[in-house]
Amino acid sequence: MKKNYYRLMFAIVFAVGLTFSSIFVCAEENIAETQWEYKIVYAKTKGTMKRQVKQDQPVLNELGKQGWELVTVQYSNYYFKRKIRNKIG
Repeated sequence: MKKNYYRLMFAIVFAVGLTFSSIFVCAEENIAETQWEYKIVYAKTKGTMKRQVKQDQPVLNELGKQGWELVTVQYSNYYFKRKIRNKIG
């Protein structure tokens, strides 16, 4: 009786393990296929970062709506990235 129980538990754990491992493999394949495009935007104003962001905020918001993600800011440059959209057809 106990042997059957252990066999059943082993089979369940094995099946669940296979299911999750295949999910993670598929997710890894999708990550490996991701391609990015990059954009550099130069700040309109010079001065403090707070002042730059306040004046550049409309442009930054518009880029965000277009799918651009701000990666970093260095000096007066905003660096963005977004996934390249595959065009079908």
